[in-house]
This record gives sequence, C-alpha cells and structure tokens, in this order.
Amino acid sequence: MSKLTAQELTSAAAQLDAEEAHVQAAIRSFATRMPPAALHEPRDESDLADEEVMRQQDDAMRDHYRMRLADIDAARARMQRGQYGICIDCGGAIPFLRLQAYPTAKRCTECQRRREHLYARDAERLLRGT
Repeated sequence: MSKLTAQELTSAAAQLDAEEAHVQAAIRSFATRMPPAALHEPRDESDLADEEVMRQQDDAMRDHYRMRLADIDAARARMQRGQYGICIDCGGAIPFLRLQAYPTAKRCTECQRRREHLYARDAERLLRGT
C-alpha cells in the first residue's frame, strides 16, 4: 500500500495529466509540420541527406514521446492498484519529493542508481566484447 497521502496522490495525478498534455501537444506538432518548401525544386544529395537526418530525428522523438506516454499510463495503473510510490524492485516507499521531480518513477533512488550502474557495466562489457 502506498504511504502517500490523498493530497500527494492528487498532486501526482495532476502532474501526470499535465505531462501527458505536454507530450500530446509535442506529438501533434509533428503532424502539423510543413513539408520542405522546395519539394518541386531539384534537390541534390545533400538536400536528400538533410531530409533523411530530419526524418530520423523526428522518428526518434516520436518514439521518445510514445515511451513517455507508456510511462504515464503505467504510473496511472500503479495508482489504481494502490502501488504508486512503491519501488518495483525493493518494495520500499519512493519519497514524494522524487515523485514530484519524476512523477513516473517506478523505483526508489537507490534501486534506480543500482540499475543504472549495472546497465552501464553491462553496456561497457558489450562494447569490449567480454
């Protein structure tokens, strides 16, 4: 059971709503982007390469925003199950200050630090081929 007060949960829910609105607005901005002005003008390889880089950047940002929306949905699901504010690794409480800074947090600071350390170590091993 979450150790957060009803007021803290309400505040966190409002933060999630605001974050979702921000992400949705960013996603909509991709849909309203104007195509390159020179579509009917001859283009060289440099123009095509620039367009490809822009397309790849847009795709990466769309993926980023989709992941943020999934994190928001997961945080709301934890709220509904009464598990919001509880670390998914150790079962300890996630401090409300952390949730205010990062409302989709699913781990306490210590478990998140441990996970990032292990991930960095594993990534380093992969790069070295060991």
